[in-house]
Amino acid sequence: MEINWKDNMNEMGGAFLLSWAVFGMGNVEFAIVLAVAWMAFAGAHLLPVVTWCHMITGDLSDTEGNWMANGMRLLAQVIGACLAIVLATEAGGLDTGWTAADMWITDFNGDTLWTVLGLIAAGAIWWQIHTRCESVWASGIGMMALMAAGAMMVTGAHEMGASITSMGDGIAASLVNWICDGLLVGAGALLGVKIDEMIDDMSGSSE
Repeated sequence: MEINWKDNMNEMGGAFLLSWAVFGMGNVEFAIVLAVAWMAFAGAHLLPVVTWCHMITGDLSDTEGNWMANGMRLLAQVIGACLAIVLATEAGGLDTGWTAADMWITDFNGDTLWTVLGLIAAGAIWWQIHTRCESVWASGIGMMALMAAGAMMVTGAHEMGASITSMGDGIAASLVNWICDGLLVGAGALLGVKIDEMIDDMSGSSE
């Protein structure tokens, strides 16, 4: 497999920026910096949920061009987050008070079900905004709105980076959350695409 170094460096640089400067900000500031980062690092996904959306809505049979290429993007995002955390904490010299999040998917109850449905719905809605508007500002504001509603989790790379740089503290929970959050949002994106295609087919057949 030929590695696209430019794409992966863009992912690393963008994830570095988001972990270093953005996650301490409010939702509005996040949307603005995310949009600017998407413009600066053209073509980069920057967030694991975005990469998962591309992966799940892409050619699922394409191991090299889809799964491996996007897998490298996910890895680059975590590396970028790690580098930002090392810098921001002065290589662990500053105590951030960070603790790993619990592995939420294993504690399945009524609240967990609504979280799952919320992530899927968020993926379906946001992917339509992202692919139809073709505007980094629309994508950023859409993501901000879903974050404010608690339906979009975007700190996957940051959580993984924090866990890795904390000597693996909570790595199992962080890894499972990183995968599940992205996979469910990606599944939602695919659902939105399929619904859109179905509506188009129905409209075409009725003409």
